[in-house]
Amino acid sequence: MAGITLEQLAGKGTVVEQPIRVASAGDVAWDEQADVIVVGFGGAGGAAALEAHERGADVLVIERFEGGGATGNSGGVIYAGGGTRFQKDAGVEDSVENMFNYLKLECTDAVTPETLRRFCDESASNIDWLVGHGLQFEGSLYSGKTNYPPEDKYLYYAGNEKVPSFAAHAKPAARGHRAKGAGWTGYVITDALKAAADRLGIKFRTHTLANRLVIDAEGAVVGVEVITLEDSAARKEHQDLYAKVDPLRPFNGDRAEQAMADAFKLEQARGVRKLIRARGGIVLATGGFGYNQPMVSQHMPFLGENFRALMRLGSAGCSGSGIQLGHSVGGAVGKLDHSFLGRMIIPPRAPVEGIIINRNGQRFVNEDAYNAFLGSAILNQPGADAWIIMDKKLHREFLRQCIPNGDGSFRPYLAPALLNRFFGGTKKGKTLADLAGKIGVPAANLEAAVADFNGAIARGEADPMGKNPDYTRPVGEGPYRALNTSIGNKFSFCVFFTLGGLKVDELRGQVLRDDDTPIPGLYAAGRAAMGIPSNGYISGMSIADGIFSGRRAARDAALRRQDS
Repeated sequence: MAGITLEQLAGKGTVVEQPIRVASAGDVAWDEQADVIVVGFGGAGGAAALEAHERGADVLVIERFEGGGATGNSGGVIYAGGGTRFQKDAGVEDSVENMFNYLKLECTDAVTPETLRRFCDESASNIDWLVGHGLQFEGSLYSGKTNYPPEDKYLYYAGNEKVPSFAAHAKPAARGHRAKGAGWTGYVITDALKAAADRLGIKFRTHTLANRLVIDAEGAVVGVEVITLEDSAARKEHQDLYAKVDPLRPFNGDRAEQAMADAFKLEQARGVRKLIRARGGIVLATGGFGYNQPMVSQHMPFLGENFRALMRLGSAGCSGSGIQLGHSVGGAVGKLDHSFLGRMIIPPRAPVEGIIINRNGQRFVNEDAYNAFLGSAILNQPGADAWIIMDKKLHREFLRQCIPNGDGSFRPYLAPALLNRFFGGTKKGKTLADLAGKIGVPAANLEAAVADFNGAIARGEADPMGKNPDYTRPVGEGPYRALNTSIGNKFSFCVFFTLGGLKVDELRGQVLRDDDTPIPGLYAAGRAAMGIPSNGYISGMSIADGIFSGRRAARDAALRRQDS
């Protein structure tokens, strides 16, 4: 995406201003100074702030709201392996080489093999580093298939490890490390990072928007202009608007868009502009752009048009501001059309035992694939339409499995499944041909898909789509149901966030220009940057990459301060 303007990058979703250009940092009347400025305090920003402090830097965190970001609203899962202490506690055998072999399949060429190897090499030590800052994990293993472990389990298979095509190349190992706590535990991670930062005396400026960068005549980033809300009434109103952008609240798209627009207006009307110098560097850790609908439309038009049907994970801070700031001073961007689009069909278990067909009445994916793989596969079908076909017995099991059982799965998984079943356009047919007519697919193709599936089972053959035998059962007698799992179905509750960002030096985390030269003094980490999960996503990889890339950027920024 070389040579594009800021407006071409963000469309009508531009949220920052063009940089301030000065001859040198000494020519500016700065309001404040620090060695390392970290913009955004989620997983990546928290890791960067702590690492920079440990390296002897004077650190200032600039946070648009009160902290937490996408990590704080997440499930709190960190993808880690190679033999972590918690894998060993659970009796899970893993090695750095095994983890690397698996992630090569998931991440493809998102980063160089050398960077992926470093990520795997540092994985266990990053978990230990987090434990040292107050986080708790546990080696209580959940070995079944799930999108999120039950309340009393904290280690699970977070991706496609058990899918036969992956298991043939790397021994399956549970690597999803869920932070200990109740419910979705992303808040546990950011609370622990914030508590650690407070203990160390790291400075914070909350309710402060990084508005534009300051760049000198040599092309180095030497500071940032911020817009800060100083009176308590404005800050409270600002945080109340943030709370309206609830990623787990169904049908919240329009309400969230209005709240973010109001927050921006409040900042512009009542904020105070200040200039802050960075003696070593600025780390952009502001998240992706999933909550910037115009910017999503610019790079993923279908998803932008259907944003009301998406459960956009993240926070109001995921406005693309960091990506825009980096681009405004010449930073290259990439993979902005890449996203995590998770179509979660388990729990309950029953849907994964059905078969998924497209508008042509054909199967196109193994139903037990990781939810992001499944969502991407549906997105690539005609009209992004798909249905889960269930026979009479399986449908009954589906309803029974949606009964609350006290394991914490009802609100995030079972209730949405029931809403989709009853309001999402589920169709019923006495025969497969009857069902095909109800959903508008060729009857002959649907009947052939079922016959091929059942025939392979009867012959004792592997499923043609590679489905794990644990979830393979023949389609039995009718009546049949077609559960609408199309992307545009607002009751389908597809979860979404962006994966592309600023291009960075993979050894140092510096933002790169289109010609691959670094921009001195500017770094990016987490979802603001291209990284390990930019080609595809499995649970826990975003936070794991945020810790990895946040610490990487902070090490270099602190070193640059020492060298200046």
